[in-house]
Amino acid sequence: MSIEDRVRRVLAEAVADEPPPRGAPLEHALRRGRLRPVLTGAVAMVLVLAAVVAVAAVRGTDRTPAGPAVTTATTAPTSTTITTDRWKTYTDSAHNVRFRYPPGWVVRARNQEGMVTLAPPEHARRALASSPPSAVTVSAGGGYYIGEGPEVGATWGRLPGGQAYLRYGTGQGGAWPDSVETAPPADQPRSGSYSIDWGRDCKGVKPYRCGPHSVNVTISAGNAGLWGRYVAVAEAIVRSLEPVTATRPSHGDRRLPACRSDQWRVIWSGDQGYVSFQQRFFLSGGVQYLRGPRCHLRADLELLVHKDGRPLALAGNPAVRVIEGDLPEDGIGRSGGSWVMRGGPLFWSFSWQEWCNKGLEGATLRLTAPNGQRLELGGPKPGPPSPLFKKCVDRGQPSRLAGWPS
Repeated sequence: MSIEDRVRRVLAEAVADEPPPRGAPLEHALRRGRLRPVLTGAVAMVLVLAAVVAVAAVRGTDRTPAGPAVTTATTAPTSTTITTDRWKTYTDSAHNVRFRYPPGWVVRARNQEGMVTLAPPEHARRALASSPPSAVTVSAGGGYYIGEGPEVGATWGRLPGGQAYLRYGTGQGGAWPDSVETAPPADQPRSGSYSIDWGRDCKGVKPYRCGPHSVNVTISAGNAGLWGRYVAVAEAIVRSLEPVTATRPSHGDRRLPACRSDQWRVIWSGDQGYVSFQQRFFLSGGVQYLRGPRCHLRADLELLVHKDGRPLALAGNPAVRVIEGDLPEDGIGRSGGSWVMRGGPLFWSFSWQEWCNKGLEGATLRLTAPNGQRLELGGPKPGPPSPLFKKCVDRGQPSRLAGWPS
């Protein structure tokens, strides 16, 4: 997925409740507290994008992939039946990706390693020169498919091969751009993306991604007519994706001994943020490996919103996020004095929509882990209002707490 696509998606979420500003600066998109110096050496834009991008992985020896262990609504790609029997096959063994595409479509490898763009015949010439008006872009070797921030509007499902995915769009609220309520104006560009679980595999990825990672697919069109003409074919291409060779499950090795309570602890380094003009608050963290032999961890983390020990009345309170992975491989550590959180199955995140409703003032967040650990995290403390970020207000909509994705 290109940086342009990610920025466009971030901006779309930031203005989910208002008309999208034209030419708005990136600052409209997201304000986070204590962005971790974790993605060391990265520029500020990459840090912001890392907050919202979701990344992917398929499982191998265990053929049924582990999707997000939360109560997430599932969705299937467009149901229009497309026969792919006579389609061509594209294979990238170096990045462990294979898919089918229609005859006549052009496939062009991009400058970025592991990325290819497909375009229909009418846009073949543009595909060879630059970005075509209609395109499907496949990119291998990303980070874990469940990203570090709340991808609002994302829905969860599985491909025919069993690979779990998150699907999201750049339309209103991040929803897939296929309805009157969520689609941009007919003459405006639209796009949707898949972040697909590609399991644990070191093939074609940088050393620091030698673990759970993703394949990302972006479907783009210059207007509503092009979207309607090609989206069914594009989603058939997505459904044909499969690994060339099997990968290990991204949830880790369940044959390992279960982790003891003294082998790990939950880490929250103060990482938090606000989207939708401060109406949605989120926080995230990871798990640190402490000692002992390799082990497998599956744990329910609970986040409670309370005031003076009394749970506040809001939907989803307390919220639960299930994490599962191997230690020490999936744990986080320190580098240069900062916590290194690169995503993974033991990365956790919660979101609180409409956190500033009346009656919720002075709330405190409490994170509880099954090893007896309890963290008091304080409450949301946004910065002062500015022309770019409005003050969070009670809009009369329900307040809701949830693990992410949800």
